Amino acid sequence: MKTKNSSSVFLYFIKRFFIVAILIIAVSAWALVTQRNQYLNIVKNHEVDLVKSNISAFNSWLESGIEYTGILAGLVEDQLAMQGDPHEIDNRIAEVFSVFGSRCKGCVQMRYLSSDGMELVRVNIADGRPLRVSGNYLQNKSGRAYIKEASKLKDDVYISRFDLNMEFGKVVVPYTPVIRVVKKIYAKGMRPGFLVINFSGEQLFRIFSETGAESFGNLYLINDDGGWIVGPDETYDWKFLFKPEEGLIEREFPDVWNEIRGKNHGQFTASDGVYTFDSLSSNSFHYVLRQDVVFREGWKVVSRVPDEALVVPRRNAMLFLLSFLVLMVGYLFWRQTSMTVASEDIRLALEDSEKRFMDVSDAAGEFIWETGPDGSFVFVTGRAEDVLGYSAEELIGRSPFDFVDEESSWDVRKEFLDAAQFGHNFRGLVFKFVNRDGRKIWLEFNGVPVFDAEGTVTGFRGATSDISAQKKAVQDLQDREDMLQSISDSVQDALVLMDEKGLVHFWNPAAEKIFGFRADEMLGESLQCCFFAEDNLSPDDSEADVNYIDGLLSSYGSFTVNVRRKGGDVFPAEVLLSPLRKDEQWWVVGTFRDVTERKEAEDKLRKLATTDSLTGLSNRRFFMESAEEALERTRRYGRELSLLMMDIDYFKTVNDMHGHDAGDDVLKDLSRTGLKILRNIDVFGRIGGEEFSILLPDTGLEGAGQVAERLRSEIESTAMNTRSGVLNITVSIGVATFNEETNTLEHLLKAADIGLYAAKEAGRNQVKVQLSPKN
Repeated sequence: MKTKNSSSVFLYFIKRFFIVAILIIAVSAWALVTQRNQYLNIVKNHEVDLVKSNISAFNSWLESGIEYTGILAGLVEDQLAMQGDPHEIDNRIAEVFSVFGSRCKGCVQMRYLSSDGMELVRVNIADGRPLRVSGNYLQNKSGRAYIKEASKLKDDVYISRFDLNMEFGKVVVPYTPVIRVVKKIYAKGMRPGFLVINFSGEQLFRIFSETGAESFGNLYLINDDGGWIVGPDETYDWKFLFKPEEGLIEREFPDVWNEIRGKNHGQFTASDGVYTFDSLSSNSFHYVLRQDVVFREGWKVVSRVPDEALVVPRRNAMLFLLSFLVLMVGYLFWRQTSMTVASEDIRLALEDSEKRFMDVSDAAGEFIWETGPDGSFVFVTGRAEDVLGYSAEELIGRSPFDFVDEESSWDVRKEFLDAAQFGHNFRGLVFKFVNRDGRKIWLEFNGVPVFDAEGTVTGFRGATSDISAQKKAVQDLQDREDMLQSISDSVQDALVLMDEKGLVHFWNPAAEKIFGFRADEMLGESLQCCFFAEDNLSPDDSEADVNYIDGLLSSYGSFTVNVRRKGGDVFPAEVLLSPLRKDEQWWVVGTFRDVTERKEAEDKLRKLATTDSLTGLSNRRFFMESAEEALERTRRYGRELSLLMMDIDYFKTVNDMHGHDAGDDVLKDLSRTGLKILRNIDVFGRIGGEEFSILLPDTGLEGAGQVAERLRSEIESTAMNTRSGVLNITVSIGVATFNEETNTLEHLLKAADIGLYAAKEAGRNQVKVQLSPKN
C-alpha cells in the first residue's frame, strides 16, 4: 500500500535538485565564456604572427632581388668600361646575363636598355636555361611606367608594381607574376642606360600559399590601391589589371578597406570576422646594405578569420556533455528520491506455496527444480532421471554444479552467481553437463530467483530440458555452412546463384568487389542491372537489343561479355553459367571474372603495333593495311577514295637550327593540327621522318583538294610551340584520287608522291593534284 503519491515524489525531487542544477549551469557558463576568450586570443595572436612572417618573407625576397641587381649592375658597368665596339660589348653583356641568370633563382628576364628606353640586350631564363632575344624581337620600353619613373632617380634602386609579365603590350599566357627591379647604369663616358631584372613571384606565392594553410581563415595579398593580387578565390586574382573597378577589395569589403587604408598594420573585428593586416612599402622596407630603394607601390597582407572559424573547437560536444551531466545528475537524484519514497511505501507479502506453483507454471520444462540458499536441489520432479540418470531422491541435497562439464563449470557458476547477486531471471542458458553414464549432454536452463521478505535471494526455481539432439543438428549445419562460406569467400571470382526467373539468391564477397553492389542490394533482384545490350552490340544491331540480354543469361557455357558496375563503369568479364537442379526447380550457378587487365594489355600491344610512338598517328605498317582495306571497299561498293602525301618544307633546317627536340615538337604539333581538321573515318599516318600520308574515304578529287588546302593553310597559320620557342612552318601536299590509272595502292601512292614533288618544285607551301602514276 502506497503512503505517498507520484506528485509528492516529484515535489521532493524538485526541492533537492533545483540548487544543484543552478550551480552546475552557472559554472558551465563561466567555463564556456572563459574558453571562448582564450581561444579568441590564441587565434588573434596566431594571425598576427602569420601576417608578420609573410611580410618578412616578402621583404627578404625583395632584398635578395635588390642585392642581385646591384651585383649585376656592377658587372655590366665593368663590361661597358672595357674596349670594343657596341656590338661586341652587347655580346659580352649578354654572356654575363646568361651566366648570372642560370644561377639566379627566380630570375626570368634580364635586360640592358639605352637611356631612351630601347632594349639593347635581352636574355630570357626558362627552367634555368638562358635564351637571348635579338633583332626585331627587341622592344622600345620608353613608354613603360617603370622606365619613366626610374629615369628620374639617381643611384636609387626602383621596385616596379607587382603585375603580370607583358610582351608587345599584351599579358603573356600562362600568367607569370613579376616584379621588375630597375637600376641606372653609369660607365665613364660610355653609353648610360638601365638594368632591368624581372623576378618571378611564383616562389613568393608558393610561400604565401603554404603559410596560408596554417591560417584559421584566409590570407589575401593586395596593393596600395586595394587591387586583388591573391583574393578569396582565383577569379579575384589580378582582376584589377583587366577590370580595374571590379578588381578592388573596396568593392567586396568596403568597410574593411576603409579601416585598413592608410594604416601600416593593425587588427580589428568586423561584422563578418577578425581582420589582421601588415604592410610592406618604402617606409617599412628593411635592407641591410642601406641601398636607397624606391617602391612604385606598397602591399598589404590581410588575414580574414570568419565568424564560423572563431567557434571554439568541439563546443557542441562540450555543450552536449554538460547537458548530459545535468540529465545524469537529475536522473540519479530522481532515482534516489524514488527509492527513498518507495522504501517507506512497499510491503511485500509472499505466499510460498502460491509463488512456487506460479513460478513452476512460468518455467515449464522437461523437469522442474528448486534450489535452496546453499545452491543444492530442494525440489526435483519430472523426467530428471531420464535426462541425468539420477532419481529425484538422489538429486535432493546435491548441487547442479556437481554434474556440469569441466569446460562449462565456470560459465555455469558465473551465471547463477550473477543472477543471485542482481536478483534477475535467466532464460535460455545452455551448458554442457555429464549424466550418470558419463555421456556429455546439452541442457537448457530457465529460472527465476526466490526472494525472502527482506528481498534477499534465497534460491531459484526453474525448468531444464535436454537439447543435445537439436544442438548437434545445428552444429552440423553450421559446420557445413562455414565450410561453404569459407570456400566462397576465398575465391577471387564472383559467384552468383540465380533462380529460373533470373533473381539472385547468393552473392559472394568477390561479386561485391567486382560489380560494386552489396549482397543486400542484389538478393532478390535481377542480374540484368549489370548487363546492357548497348555495351555489347554495334549500332547496326540495335533491332536485336530487346532479347539479347535474356538470351545471354538463359544460355549455358562460357563466354566473354561487357558488364557494367554499380557506378556505371563498363568492364569485360569471362562468364561461366552452369545449371543446377534443386527442390524441383532449375537454378543457374554463374562465375564471373574481371579480365580488364588482360584486355588492356592486349589493347596496349595492339596500339604499340599500329601507332607512331612520337606523334600518336598511324604508323607506316598500319596505314598501308588500312589503305588496302579502304581500296578493297572502294572497288567492291564503287565508292570514292582519295589520298594525300604531305611533307614539311625545310624540315632539315628546323633540326639544324633549333635541334631535334624542336623538330620532334613540330611533328607533334603538326599532328594535333591535322587531327582537328580531319574526320574520324580519315586515316592520318606518319610514313617517314617528316612525311605524312592521309587517306580520305568517300572523298572525291574536289573534296580532297579542299581538305588539302585547309590543312596547308591551317598549318601555315599555326604557331608551333617547341622547346626552342615558337616556330612557323609550311607544308607541300600532293593529291591523288582513285581512278582507272590509280586503281592499286602502289599507283595511288606514286601519283600522290608525284603531286607532292610537283608542289615542292613549284616553290613549296602549295597543293598539287596528280591523276596518273606516270610523271
